[in-house]
Amino acid sequence: MKINLAEIPEDGLTYVWNNQTGEVNAILSDLIGKEAYTAEFTIRPLNSKDFDMTGKIITKEPCQCSRCGNDMKLPIDAKFHEILIPQQDQPRNGKYAKVNHLSDLHEGDIDFCEYDGQHFDMGEYLHEVIALATPFNPVCPKEDNPNCSIYTNPEPEQGLIYNEEMPVEKPESPFAALKNLKLN
Repeated sequence: MKINLAEIPEDGLTYVWNNQTGEVNAILSDLIGKEAYTAEFTIRPLNSKDFDMTGKIITKEPCQCSRCGNDMKLPIDAKFHEILIPQQDQPRNGKYAKVNHLSDLHEGDIDFCEYDGQHFDMGEYLHEVIALATPFNPVCPKEDNPNCSIYTNPEPEQGLIYNEEMPVEKPESPFAALKNLKLN
């Protein structure tokens, strides 16, 4: 769903989208299916072309536990704070500053996002927020599945330790061949 930024009043505009209002149901369906979601965000103009956007999205994402393989619904509670700027020209030899990797961006830091013309595609933005909030190896909470293999580690303080004794062959001396040598 695209938002016309030219229609945002000076004191800002707050949006509340959920699965009943249905603004982005189709866009989010590949990630969350038919799960309920609530997206609350506010867009305020900073000047004639830049906007401040803050908000959060709360939902659950159906996935599988990476340890036991059981189906689960991973809770997603993602907050965001962006400065919306007009799309910049990026010539071949152009340079711009941005964090090197997602891990370099700390929670609560302000980032920027570009919009095209006077419209910002909020549906695609929320899709990316959910996708980035999904962990690489999701693990089901202990209260949902106490039989998950992550919680049955016999030595939880030590982690996984592999202590098999490997057979050690005593190396043969390089002079052992001289013992069997006959000179006559």
